[in-house]
Amino acid sequence: MNELKKIGNVLIKDWQIEVLNKYGIKVSPNSTIDEVIFLIDNYLNGSDVSDEEYDELDNIARDLMEVKYYWQTKK
Repeated sequence: MNELKKIGNVLIKDWQIEVLNKYGIKVSPNSTIDEVIFLIDNYLNGSDVSDEEYDELDNIARDLMEVKYYWQTKK
């Protein structure tokens, strides 16, 4: 369940996909990491979320930013 999947241009774990689906945030084959982070931010800013929900989605956004840094940044 911790295995990374590649959906379009997004490397994401199965459990992260499940959490995002729970909140209606879909990762499509045409998605980019930036788009998914944008959708998470929009959800967090546009909804009344509990601290637990905020932490859960914020952790996924941070994980995706880290994946983007290591996977897409030229060093």
